[in-house]
Amino acid sequence: MNTSLYISSGALQAYQQKLDNTASNIANVDTNGYKRKDHSFSELLANQINNQAQAQKEIGRLTPNGIRVGYGVRTGLTQFDASQGAARQTGNPFDLMINGKGYFQVGYPDSGETHYTRDGSFHLSPNPDQPGSYHLVNANGGYLLDQQGEPIALNGEYDVSFDGNGQILLKNKTGEGTQFVSEQQIGFVDIQNPNLLQAVGNNEFAVAEEALPNGENAASVVRLMNPGEAQISSGYLEGSNVDLSKEMTDLMTSQRSYQMNARAVSYADQMTGIANNILK
Repeated sequence: MNTSLYISSGALQAYQQKLDNTASNIANVDTNGYKRKDHSFSELLANQINNQAQAQKEIGRLTPNGIRVGYGVRTGLTQFDASQGAARQTGNPFDLMINGKGYFQVGYPDSGETHYTRDGSFHLSPNPDQPGSYHLVNANGGYLLDQQGEPIALNGEYDVSFDGNGQILLKNKTGEGTQFVSEQQIGFVDIQNPNLLQAVGNNEFAVAEEALPNGENAASVVRLMNPGEAQISSGYLEGSNVDLSKEMTDLMTSQRSYQMNARAVSYADQMTGIANNILK
């Protein structure tokens, strides 16, 4: 009876985490660049029960030889689904969508932190230290960084556009001269193992230092992509890759499983109470 109680109570905890994960996916169905998380379970412990030798053959036993008896489950892995989200056209030239792999680098000079995101929604923000100059920032106040890890600075005298490789194209607003390429270029990075990313809020991530193998740091798993390796579309934003119908199905299945294990805990508790009364 205690075994039944332990198995069901462990399953309740695992399914609660599954429900929390599914709820998070559903809540971010309209979040730009959001990557759904896939939740899986693993077995806690199992015993393999073998039949006795032929000389000690068990009469009437119907269970197969080598049957495995489990003792519950726990949360196994919560992995990122890195598949591409649907493109959503905005018409804003500073809305950028990465096609394929890669992340934007977003810097916060006050704290010295660098975060990573797939949300390419940026806008111009005046540079208080240099009148007539602008930075590209996101809704959180983070600066879009170039290939050198520096905030991208734009001169207000030029019209700005982007090519498919992330190069910044400038042209004088007066119409004089030809279009030319800026010395700065959007600095895309490739995260070799996205599961090492830790959510820091506002659809941004940082490398979880505590999850890195001994002797490695963030630079070991973050690779600056070569020019032309990443492809972007200007005037588009990447939508969430959450499939709402699948998430709702998972939600209902998890709720039913949670209810079943809650009932099993109740039955196990009742049986324990009956056994205690018998002993008295």
